[in-house]
Amino acid sequence: MTTFTIKQIVSASILLFLIVLLIQANPVLAHAKLVKSDPSRKAALSASPKFVQLWFNEKIEGSYASVTVLDSEKKPVTQNSPEPVAGDLKSVVLNLPELEPGSYKVQYRVMSVDGHVIESSYEFSIKSITQ
Repeated sequence: MTTFTIKQIVSASILLFLIVLLIQANPVLAHAKLVKSDPSRKAALSASPKFVQLWFNEKIEGSYASVTVLDSEKKPVTQNSPEPVAGDLKSVVLNLPELEPGSYKVQYRVMSVDGHVIESSYEFSIKSITQ
């Protein structure tokens, strides 16, 4: 029968503890990512959208969120701030004015609840309706 010394048992216990700690630390290392948007990335709309809504894969600090919509000349078409969506801690919504046909860029900056800041952008367009 094999006998283990106290030192071997303590070393094995510490190693096991570190392995468990590393396995549980993985979800903390993840950051919020955009999983859905309305209008969606590269959408070609036939009418002006009423709002932009962004959904993330984890909770975000809605009061910290910044969303701006720029026209094709890179001028902001929005002046208001996005609002957290009631009952959905993973989403924000930004009301839009009536937009003319053209290309638009949605720029966003959010902070996930783990404190990491995520910023990116995507584009959509509104088609000109010819009669």
